[in-house]
Amino acid sequence: MEYEQNQLRTAKNLQDNASTQSFADQLYEQITSVIGGSNANQFFCMSLPGTLIDASQYAYDIGNNEPKPAYVRANESKLVNKLFDACQMTASDNGRHLSTQYKTALDMLTPKLNSKLFEAKNKLREVLMTPYPYNFGDGKQDVLTLEQVFYRLYSDYVEAKQQWAEKQVAKKNALEKKYPEHTAEAYKQRNNEFLDWYEITAEAEVLGVDEKLGKVLSVFSPGDMEIINGILDSGVGREIAEARSTISNVGKMNPDGGHVYPVQLYPENWFTLLNTSFTPVDLLESPAALAQQLAILVAQRSNITSNINSFLAIIPDEKDVQALKKAYDESEIAFKTALSALQETYANTTIDMLKTLVDVMASQGLDDVTKVLPSTAARIFGVEVTKVKDLLTALGENGKKCLVAQNNLIDKAQKATDAAMRYFEEKNKLQFKSMLSPLQQQLENTNQDIEALKEKIRLATVLQASKETAEKAEENEVAPNHVPENFTQIILTSSLKEANQASSSYTSASSSNYGVSFFFGGYSSSSSHKEAVNQAFASSSEMSIQIGLSVAKVQIGREWFNPGVFLLTEDMYNTSSKSIAPAKDYQDFSNERFKEMNQCVFPCFPTAFVIARDVTIKFTTATAMSNSFAQSIEEHSSRGGGFFIFGGSRSSSSSSAQNNSSVQSSANSVTVRFTNPQILGYYLEATAADKSVSINNAEASGDKDFISIFEFVTKFQEMLDDYNKKYNKQTLNL
Repeated sequence: MEYEQNQLRTAKNLQDNASTQSFADQLYEQITSVIGGSNANQFFCMSLPGTLIDASQYAYDIGNNEPKPAYVRANESKLVNKLFDACQMTASDNGRHLSTQYKTALDMLTPKLNSKLFEAKNKLREVLMTPYPYNFGDGKQDVLTLEQVFYRLYSDYVEAKQQWAEKQVAKKNALEKKYPEHTAEAYKQRNNEFLDWYEITAEAEVLGVDEKLGKVLSVFSPGDMEIINGILDSGVGREIAEARSTISNVGKMNPDGGHVYPVQLYPENWFTLLNTSFTPVDLLESPAALAQQLAILVAQRSNITSNINSFLAIIPDEKDVQALKKAYDESEIAFKTALSALQETYANTTIDMLKTLVDVMASQGLDDVTKVLPSTAARIFGVEVTKVKDLLTALGENGKKCLVAQNNLIDKAQKATDAAMRYFEEKNKLQFKSMLSPLQQQLENTNQDIEALKEKIRLATVLQASKETAEKAEENEVAPNHVPENFTQIILTSSLKEANQASSSYTSASSSNYGVSFFFGGYSSSSSHKEAVNQAFASSSEMSIQIGLSVAKVQIGREWFNPGVFLLTEDMYNTSSKSIAPAKDYQDFSNERFKEMNQCVFPCFPTAFVIARDVTIKFTTATAMSNSFAQSIEEHSSRGGGFFIFGGSRSSSSSSAQNNSSVQSSANSVTVRFTNPQILGYYLEATAADKSVSINNAEASGDKDFISIFEFVTKFQEMLDDYNKKYNKQTLNL
């Protein structure tokens, strides 16, 4: 049901907006529509491209209540305590840190002091500091202030209450020792004796406590004193001081000299949701792409074999080695002869292409070159699929001869190398042995890689053939296999033409070129790849793009961070020429607002980030797809590149990044799957409008209801001087 609803919503969005929206804007709207939020002060900042995230850097045994390790706290802090320019799409963060900019913003503010509240506080202080003669019953009359008398009497009252409570506890403990059994009878005896004792003792004790309270009330009410203390403790300056103190105390030093500011991410087990639902079959690349990888290994093997052959030439007097060398030479001549004959039948081939074709035949167990999949052969020889049949037919019987010759050559080369190693060891020619040994190991490793790749080609060929036989064409082929809890599925259908349309949101956030740059995820690619994509952009044939993924929103909590302080800036002075945030109260987010925000010190901060998993991108054409386009997608992906906003391994330090994506190609489609989860962007909250007044313009502001800290100190000193005069005068009169 959820998938169908997403499909209907996607179709409606495309119908309404396809003519006006770019692909980037469509994707942005899809993410915000399913993640969303009702906070008018927050907006989504989409990353171009996304950033791969390694779950192992944040994982710990949360199920068994393991404390969060220090390295996890540090990694989480780095992940979310970063800042971004105010925009809806961006290429990266702005390099500043939330903790640093927050402290800077706090240091820019100093509170205004309300003059009326200040006068009221001074009146209350004068009352509390008024001399109050009182006889405490010790035969002398002390001259203390009202506050001192009150708290001395109040302390006596609290002490009396505590002593009475301690007596009750002591009695209960004594009865526990007297009747230690845990039985109903023992409980009854303890309770009865305690009640008897309480009836005799309590009245006198309670009267003593009440007497102490009466003395307090005769001077001042404790409730009234709490009200006075609350008024004296009020004012906006305290929040600033507490915020500065909190952030100064919470940061912990890192070995690199920086500080880690702890965060709490919700849901707390977010890192356990970063697995993939792709199966090994989903991630198995197409035979054509694997053949392309095989061509590289074949060329490497040729180079290694050539170097080994050079070593065999320096062993002139060993009959066994020379016999093997001769067998190797004969095999090589036979192989080259077969290749030459094969090449003559189709002039545009090269030796490496033919070697790769022979290995593909071996991987599929074929003895007839014409049985090689057309898409695979097209990739090997760089021709269109329509020309493959003629090419393979022309190669004919020579392909089979090459297969036999190559297998024989590989066997003879290995035997000759082994014999050479024995010869060098027997003749104590350790220098030659040390030089040949790495080559021998390289040849062995390369042959193993080739055999593993040939096995993949065999399996991929069987799977692709079965798909083509079944003519499978599911509409939701890009849908994730499983959507876990807290995630929402997104299915988006667009076209390559729309992917080439510029987004106003993107261009306002980055100076990078759109078009090909955006297609390749913002990464650079070879000129041939760019040309292939540009040709696809310019082609009159339509190419559709389907994207499927699961997304979730991870909330960020910071106990030490209090952005509510900036709601009070109207009651503060600004000590800097810069503003913390725009002074205007905007009702929405526009380019005008973003521009003004980016000129401020602390315009916005991250409150959440969006993670995606099981990302699948499928390019489909109605007719046969350009071989150069498919090859460009495969090669760009194999080098760790991304597509659109979906990042490749180049944006991650993860050691597993090289396995981040896989590509499957068919006659009219190319499908890319990203196995690693990635962050697609951050939700940013705009800092409250900065209503503070420059401290240099405090007098010019004409606001008579507030005073500066200098005026506060001056007036407070005047109050103290006045009090001292009155106090000394009253003391003399006494």
